[in-house]
Amino acid sequence: MSQLLRPAVLLVAAVAALAATAPAAASEPLETGQRAVVSADGDGLNFRTVPTLDATIIRRVADGTVVTAVGERRSADGYDWEQVDVDGVRGWMAAAYLSAVEPESGDEPDPEPPDAGDGGDGGDGGSSDGPGVLPVPPPGGFTDGRAGTSDVEALVAAQRFDVAAVWIYRIPTQDFLIYIPGAPAIVNSLDSASLTEESIVLMRRIGQRGEPGAAPQAPDEEVRGTPNVLPSPPPQGLTLGISGTNDPVALAGAQPFEVRSITFRHVPTQRQLVYIPGAPSFVQPLERGVLEPGSVVWIRAGSVPTPGGTVVTARVTYFYCTQGEIARGIGDGGGWCGHMANGEIVH
Repeated sequence: MSQLLRPAVLLVAAVAALAATAPAAASEPLETGQRAVVSADGDGLNFRTVPTLDATIIRRVADGTVVTAVGERRSADGYDWEQVDVDGVRGWMAAAYLSAVEPESGDEPDPEPPDAGDGGDGGDGGSSDGPGVLPVPPPGGFTDGRAGTSDVEALVAAQRFDVAAVWIYRIPTQDFLIYIPGAPAIVNSLDSASLTEESIVLMRRIGQRGEPGAAPQAPDEEVRGTPNVLPSPPPQGLTLGISGTNDPVALAGAQPFEVRSITFRHVPTQRQLVYIPGAPSFVQPLERGVLEPGSVVWIRAGSVPTPGGTVVTARVTYFYCTQGEIARGIGDGGGWCGHMANGEIVH
């Protein structure tokens, strides 16, 4: 009888030992900088742009991959979602499949993961302690962020991908300076004399550029952050900087000049998302929640009010044809767009 019981006893002991050494499940929100391992029964775990089941999947992360917590958790679609950093890109994972990694004796969790914005959607690119580590774009794609250094060669060397080129945009002169690694100095207009720690840089990764991914979906969330006031460009010109908020409406309202549009590059999908003040909400691909407080944004100005001048606000009503209407036989796509309710033709 004892011979028959011994294997069962050993099995129970082995299971107990494994349970004692297994990492603790992430039932509580992870702390900023805390590491966690993906444990999804061998199937891998979807890494999404925003915390919903309908969100764009950045990629599928294999079991055993260690990720770094950003320090934010939300609930949607019956799941708790943890915001994490994976190879410099921020996104969301179902918290039920993340197991916290307890630090060994004497170790402390990292104080802060690399800042990469929402779903690799931008970020401040690092701190003044060294070159900015930018979100990793797909091959042939673009990324942006804060330089964190005046040494352009050190900035290139700090990236986790092969850099094809680096640009900065000069707001007063409305032009670009470029640095191409390995190119002769005569063709590199961007150097350590023109780059500063606060410069916002645009980088392109070496490789063949693919088609843009699906547009990210914005979660329903409250306004976060405080909008930054960006440097004023010339009339009709462009300026850029860190948004400071997740709300494009608040960002537009904080500027001391008329805002015609706000553009944001979503790094994982390589889509340019635009917010146009005053346009209908259903034609605005850049929404609250897609934008993050650490996102790099481009703002095009209208006229810049001068001291003592008068600002006049006007309401304009306009009509246009959508592709869906043309497909249903309303309009010909060449300028004629059918009749309005009062019988007039829209062109």
